[in-house]
Amino acid sequence: MSADPYVSREGSKVTVWYRGSRVDSIIREVGDSQILLEQERAIGIGEAVLSPWVALLPQHEQPAIAEALCQRLNAAMAAAVVRDRHLSGMAAVPMIDPRRAIRVLDEALAAGLTGVEIVPTVAREFVGGSRFEEFWAAVAERQVPVFIHPSSRGLAIDALQDGYLWNAVGNPVETAVVAAQIVLSGLIERYPDLHIILAHAGGVLPAIFGRIDHAFSVRPEPKTHLSEPPSRSFSKLFYDSISHGDREFDALMAAVGPSQVLLGTDHPFDMGDYAQVEKLNAMALETSTREAMLGKTAAKLFGLAPIPES
Repeated sequence: MSADPYVSREGSKVTVWYRGSRVDSIIREVGDSQILLEQERAIGIGEAVLSPWVALLPQHEQPAIAEALCQRLNAAMAAAVVRDRHLSGMAAVPMIDPRRAIRVLDEALAAGLTGVEIVPTVAREFVGGSRFEEFWAAVAERQVPVFIHPSSRGLAIDALQDGYLWNAVGNPVETAVVAAQIVLSGLIERYPDLHIILAHAGGVLPAIFGRIDHAFSVRPEPKTHLSEPPSRSFSKLFYDSISHGDREFDALMAAVGPSQVLLGTDHPFDMGDYAQVEKLNAMALETSTREAMLGKTAAKLFGLAPIPES
C-alpha cells in the first residue's frame, strides 16, 4: 500500500486517497485550488497563502519516506502557485530528520514556495527540543516564516477522543504546549529573525501568559534557557485571528498587539471561521492597523509583492 496521497478522477467525480483510504471531506478543495480560491473570494479574501493539509505532514514515517512525501506535496503546491498569481504556498518538510528538513525546505523555496508548515510533535517529541536546533537556526537564517498547526488528535489523551474534544480542546492545548516549550527553550531569544506563526490565535496560550510569567518569577526551572520573562518572547510570535470568541480575541490583542496578528480562516475545514474579514472591518481600528491585519503583515512575512488589480 502506497503512503503517498493522490487524487483520482473519473469523469467529474474526484476522490482523494491517503494511506489506502478514501477521504470523504473537503474533496473538491483539496483536488482543485481554483475552487478553493473561488470560495476564498466569496468571503472577502483576494489572495491566500495556502498551507499543506496538516493530515499529510509526516510525523512517524522513516526519514526517506517522509522526505519523498514532502517533496511530492511541495511539487503539487508549487504547481498550484504557478497556475494562479493570487495564491502562495507553504512547504512541508520531514522534521523526523532536521537535516533532511532543511534540504527539502531549500528545494521548496527554490521552487517558489514562501514558508513552511510543521506540526508540534514528531515521533511524539515536541519540536522545541534541542534535537531540532539546527532546523530553527536554518529557518531563522533564511527568515522563512514557520506556521505551527496542531495535529495530534488530542495529545493521545483518552478523555479527548469523544465529543470532538480532540479538536475543540486538544488542538488548542497542543499549540500552547509547543509554543511554551519553544519560548522556554530560549529559541526566540537566540534567533531574533525567527518568525513563528501559531494557529487558532495561539490556542489556550493567551489565557496562561500571566501564569507562565509568574512561574518564571518564582521558580528556577523556567530560567534555565531564558533570560527575560516569557511574555516578551510570546509577544514576538505571530498568531492567526481564529479565536472563535470576542473575549478570546480581545485577550490576544491586549497581550501581543495587532502587529502580531494575521488574518486566518482555517478554510475549508469545519472549525474554520469564515467571517474574519467582516469582523476585522467592523472593529474600531486605525486604518493602518486594519490593513496590516488584513494582509500587509502577512505579505511582509512571506515576502509577497502587492498584486495589481486585474
